Amino acid sequence: MIQLIAESGSTKTSWYLIQEDQELCSTQTLGMNPYFTKKEELISELTTVASFLNDHLGSTREKLKTIHFYGAGYGNPATRRMLQEAFQEVFPGSSVQIETDLLAAARALFGTEPGIACIMGTGSNCGLYNGIDFIDRAPSLGFSLGDEGSAGFFGKWIVRDFYFKRLPTHIEDYVKTHFNMDINHTLDRTYRQKHGNAYIASFAQILATFREEDYIVDLIERAIQEFLTYQLGYFQASHQRKVGMVGSVAFYHEERIRKILAKNGWDLVKVLQHPIHDLVAFHNKK
Repeated sequence: MIQLIAESGSTKTSWYLIQEDQELCSTQTLGMNPYFTKKEELISELTTVASFLNDHLGSTREKLKTIHFYGAGYGNPATRRMLQEAFQEVFPGSSVQIETDLLAAARALFGTEPGIACIMGTGSNCGLYNGIDFIDRAPSLGFSLGDEGSAGFFGKWIVRDFYFKRLPTHIEDYVKTHFNMDINHTLDRTYRQKHGNAYIASFAQILATFREEDYIVDLIERAIQEFLTYQLGYFQASHQRKVGMVGSVAFYHEERIRKILAKNGWDLVKVLQHPIHDLVAFHNKK
């Protein structure tokens, strides 16, 4: 059986075509978060994927019967319905399963075992997973109200500290050199253009450049503590203490996160920068 597996974040979507335990081909398109992408744009991205598959499969394209799509923003029935309609237009006859990016994380991290699955990438979220589905999930309040410990969280602090002249001088100079910091540009990119969350999250790249600086160390530890308090803290009453994380923030700051979590009674058992490969493996086993 030929299956198409897709995992979509705020900035990109990874697509893997598999048959049994063999990867046939893969590609990437733009992120397909429904809160930043109109239905017409979803159809355009899916058409790009369909064209890619036609080039690689030719006449065997008709054998594609099952599509598993995981994405940020699809916990809402209305957004699922919008994407389902887009898939029906571009991939008529295919069975499409649309799930959240958090379920992708859980299946990639734990397979059919229980644990608390966390995302710490452009955004953040976590849920209590029983090996099949979620028993409970922390409220996902998005870029403005939530996303503790995410790249977006770091970006907001860095941008705000820049304009209020709270950055160390050499970090401020770096920001001026690598970003357009005209305030009107920043406000336009954040509030008027698409993917403002991803734009602000892009400032988090500064963490890697200055990772040993006191300002950055303090910022990282503050963000992890915020994630611990609000996201993991939501499950404080649960007996489950096994935690897995996906996302670049978790990947690059794994040891610091592990130490802070351990001090508070949590066991970080697995970290993945990208869930797609382990997600493909999960579907290969089914």
